[in-house]
Amino acid sequence: MIRHKIFSKGERIHALIHSTTNPNILFPVRGTIYDTKFDEYNPQYQIKVDKMYDDIAFLKRYLFKGRTIRNFDGKDSRWKFTRTSYKTTEEFVQKVFNGDNWEGYLIVVDSVYCCRTRKEQVDFFNKIQTFMIQKNLRELYEMTRRKEYRYGRFYYHTKDMFKRALKKFFGERSPQSDKWWNDFLASTDIRDLDKHV
Repeated sequence: MIRHKIFSKGERIHALIHSTTNPNILFPVRGTIYDTKFDEYNPQYQIKVDKMYDDIAFLKRYLFKGRTIRNFDGKDSRWKFTRTSYKTTEEFVQKVFNGDNWEGYLIVVDSVYCCRTRKEQVDFFNKIQTFMIQKNLRELYEMTRRKEYRYGRFYYHTKDMFKRALKKFFGERSPQSDKWWNDFLASTDIRDLDKHV
């Protein structure tokens, strides 16, 4: 069962936000709760951002030209910013979230993505990021082993070849557990796929 954290208006929190156009990339931010919507299943907070932790190059690549949900009715904000207008994250935050149109850039966040402290946020972000990296590596494994790709540049003939290449890539970070590798490279049971349709 997911435990939702309850916060109040005016409280400062740390949160993970995302663009609706690229929901798999999370951006850690600090903000102040501007409004709340309490719900038995999914409390939500509308926050005013006062700090973003990613560097400006990352924000320009993955957040600019995207959209975020700005109110509880689902209205969105379009992040139509000219990338060359901002040199630092601090300048971007100052101009957008403290500028004349700051209310247009309030962001709605589900309670499960909110934390009280920066440490909680970093720990939570790292868990999600590790999961996403493993998911992408698993997809890479499946794409490089497709039969029709057998003459492709990145094709791996066997599971062990891919495993050795990935271990080399990981270096000292490589998981030592055989169980981890077996679970990671195991073929999905086709019956399990039908359960998620």
